[in-house]
Amino acid sequence: MALIQKNLFNSPYSGVFCATNDSLTLIPPGIPENDMQAISEALDTKIEVITIGGSSVLGTLLVMNNHGILVSNLVTSLEVEKFESLSDNYNLKFGILSDRSNANGNNFLVNDSGGFCNENLSPRSIKAAEEVLGVQIKALSLNQMDTLGMIGCINNRGGLCHPDISDEERGIMEKTLDISVMEGTVNFGMPLVGAGVVSSSNGAVCGQQSTGIELGRIEEALKLF
Repeated sequence: MALIQKNLFNSPYSGVFCATNDSLTLIPPGIPENDMQAISEALDTKIEVITIGGSSVLGTLLVMNNHGILVSNLVTSLEVEKFESLSDNYNLKFGILSDRSNANGNNFLVNDSGGFCNENLSPRSIKAAEEVLGVQIKALSLNQMDTLGMIGCINNRGGLCHPDISDEERGIMEKTLDISVMEGTVNFGMPLVGAGVVSSSNGAVCGQQSTGIELGRIEEALKLF
């Protein structure tokens, strides 16, 4: 297991650009080969390069776990073909969310045990997401925020969340996701940890601005040891 620091496109927000489960990491084009190799080794996953609607912010536009991949309706027909091929190769369900709120990476926080979503999503969209991701999903705001994917970084072993989460909210997260959750920051005090860290159950990638104390907290919270 490994935690590495990488700035992607000169940005410390790896969670904005990348998405991963425990076998597959999706990254946008333009990342140097040596960085892709380091990310693959740290997360212990295969790497696939793709875009959504031509955009590089994959972590914002899709959500995935070990059951499926749910992408924004901005996806093009050619990108759909590649996603369908990847889904077949990695034995994942694939779906496109038609909701107007299409920043799926922001709207969902899930692992293989359960998840949360933006309260503004329609019941139809939530049901579609549950079918693709294979888990029950609760519509809930945490810390009065709808961007659930930015408020936390989780895997199937543990979770790191916004430092202002209440004890009650943390308890709800732990029960729903079946993991322990710790508060913390990344990138020298940035509380939106989902934007700053991308994690599989085997490793994580965060920005180079993260301090030693933050790195220790990330490792402990996500159980990367």
